Amino acid sequence: MKRAVLALTAAAAVLITSGGAASASRPKPTEPSLVGSARLWRAAGDDIRFTFDAHGLGPDARGTFRISHYLGTEGAWFSGRIDCLAVGGPVAVATGIITASSRKEFIGVRRGFTVYDHGRHDRVGYSWVIDPGSTESVPLCVSGAPYETVESGDFRTVEWFPPGVLP
Repeated sequence: MKRAVLALTAAAAVLITSGGAASASRPKPTEPSLVGSARLWRAAGDDIRFTFDAHGLGPDARGTFRISHYLGTEGAWFSGRIDCLAVGGPVAVATGIITASSRKEFIGVRRGFTVYDHGRHDRVGYSWVIDPGSTESVPLCVSGAPYETVESGDFRTVEWFPPGVLP
């Protein structure tokens, strides 16, 4: 027992003097990102899911998204490619062009997404909340406030800006 305590104490001293395991295993980011999947909460029981794998800054961003919304057998899905991403603190705003959908009229339309990464209490917003049937595209990196509540799943945002961009 005494040896185990001594071994743990020595290991803790090594971690403290070396800067800790977390700093050694977590390199500084080189670009912003938004990743993860989640199901949203709705009282009526809607099954709404968002998935993002977005990396890069502004219009140089790349990645994918997939959204589905069903209530019983009624609903739709769409997926596409990310074309803009900006992350400030725990909030990410992204846009993407729909490349596949159960509703063909949405293919080629740009939609916006906002994620508030708040641990187990993430939130999501999207550009089409006011007019879900619209086929109008939004501008790059434009979306709505994160007003929807995540029921399960997790989103992770990483903030990054090139050196010298922000004061």
